[in-house]
Amino acid sequence: MRIRSARFLIHVGILSLVIGVPCTQAQVSYVRSGSFELGPFLGASYGIDQARVMGGGNVTYAINKYILPYAEFSYFPGIGRTDTGTFPQTGNPFSIHYQIPLSDIHGGVHIRLPIFHESPVVPYLVFGIGTLHRSARTVTGTFTTFGQTNTQNVQVDSGNDRTVNFGGGIRYYISQRFGVRVEAKAYKPSGYFTQTFGKAEFGIFFQLR
Repeated sequence: MRIRSARFLIHVGILSLVIGVPCTQAQVSYVRSGSFELGPFLGASYGIDQARVMGGGNVTYAINKYILPYAEFSYFPGIGRTDTGTFPQTGNPFSIHYQIPLSDIHGGVHIRLPIFHESPVVPYLVFGIGTLHRSARTVTGTFTTFGQTNTQNVQVDSGNDRTVNFGGGIRYYISQRFGVRVEAKAYKPSGYFTQTFGKAEFGIFFQLR
């Protein structure tokens, strides 16, 4: 009788271990406190005129599973700008449209949304503050007045614009070390540029600890 009871307990223990393995795996913490994530991204900016290819990279640090400060660099080959005014000689109105490349350097925070508990799918909100840098250059602008279109060279001085950005994204952890990310956010600059524009991007990341 005692031998049968012992065998029964052994069988129950083995069954519990077998059942418990997938449960443990299902509770894997993909976002780990104290870890860094590094990754490049590629996407498109969109604003006044058309979508334009852009790219960059960022690094994040997980204070905990929900708050991840980050630093990011992006390069925009062309962001549209429209100027309006009047000719000093005649007083006739005009508008001119052109594009200039910008470099974005900013920092902010990713805030994880606790929608899926310990899931490889991690949605988040993003907010950042930084600088849009432009280099001095001469650009060719499309010049319109009284319905007629011409071109004209425009001198653009170097400078920096303070910028805030906000949006959201989704991380998908293929493993605890590697994953992919999609994100979209809007930029609101103040200074030489004042128009709101946005970007959408896709990237990969590697989690280090």
